[in-house]
Amino acid sequence: MKRIGNLFKKDMILSIKDIWILLELGFAVFIVLLLFFVVPKDFDVEKNIYIYDATSLVKDFTHSTPEIAEATRRKGDQYVESREEVIKGMEKDKSAVGMIITEKNDGTYRIEVLTQPYTKKALTKIVEVEMEDFMSIIKPPEGIYPPDVYDSGRVESLAQGLKDEIPFNQRIMPPIILYMVGIIGLFAMVSLVGQERSDATLRAFLVSPGSIYEFLLSKHLTILTTGFMTFSILYIPMIGVSGYPQALILTILTIIMGSCIGVILAVFFETPLESFLWVFVFIIILGFPAVSLFSPVFSPPWMKLIPSYHILFGLDAAMFPDNNTHIIWQGAGILAVVNVFLVAISSLFFSKRIRKEV
Repeated sequence: MKRIGNLFKKDMILSIKDIWILLELGFAVFIVLLLFFVVPKDFDVEKNIYIYDATSLVKDFTHSTPEIAEATRRKGDQYVESREEVIKGMEKDKSAVGMIITEKNDGTYRIEVLTQPYTKKALTKIVEVEMEDFMSIIKPPEGIYPPDVYDSGRVESLAQGLKDEIPFNQRIMPPIILYMVGIIGLFAMVSLVGQERSDATLRAFLVSPGSIYEFLLSKHLTILTTGFMTFSILYIPMIGVSGYPQALILTILTIIMGSCIGVILAVFFETPLESFLWVFVFIIILGFPAVSLFSPVFSPPWMKLIPSYHILFGLDAAMFPDNNTHIIWQGAGILAVVNVFLVAISSLFFSKRIRKEV
């Protein structure tokens, strides 16, 4: 333990002298200032919904009061007179969806949702079921809902799924945490290990009583310490302490994943500059699931094979809780399994490669 402590102290001092820790912490403060004073709190991109309501029931309801009509207008709902107009609107606006409302012979209602090719079928089915239920509550079929259920049910339906609006500068925190904190290990580990290899200090370490695994553990601890400080600087001013422990667990697991990948890259490249192309490739791959976070309609099954998919949704669930705690621990479990594999593989590769160089 004493050797690890001395190695950790040495790595922290060298990292501060190389100013990358200071740059990381300073940039975190800069990002927080941008989020507070530059990035707008409201940055909603309206997505049009073209609606053909053959029953006129929903249309009449949405125009029943000025408040509901204004809210509907802000959401981008556009009522048209035919199915063809719905399709034409969707062809012009590739992000729009369509909805066709008709009444069945038995007094219930049919909701047909028209979507773009990339929309998940499961999401479409959820919209259809919820809209059918909503229609039945607005105008229940005779004999199904007594008056008292109708009154309470209508209020419940309107309240379902509503929660406080999340400001945009907070909404983008999961990908910011992922990039600025979680993936720091990729850059840092490649830089720390690569520098010691190019300076031949790693060879000098190999003739000391210390082991390769103590060397790597010290590097991991250095990166985790820096990540913890950066995470706290970003998280607390923007989100507060709500969800802090859960988000920190996910972030620590993400840092370990990134630093293990960094060890593997450092094995195959002599200097940090040689590996930076692959570093950026991994960063792009790990950042790609952010598309699904902001646009859930695009969540193909293969996207879930990327670990950062579960990281982003786990961080989102921790920051903005809404009966979704299971998403946090599901993401943590997946990351833990991935990390066990990466730690073993990266340590084995590094040990074999370095011993061959001696």
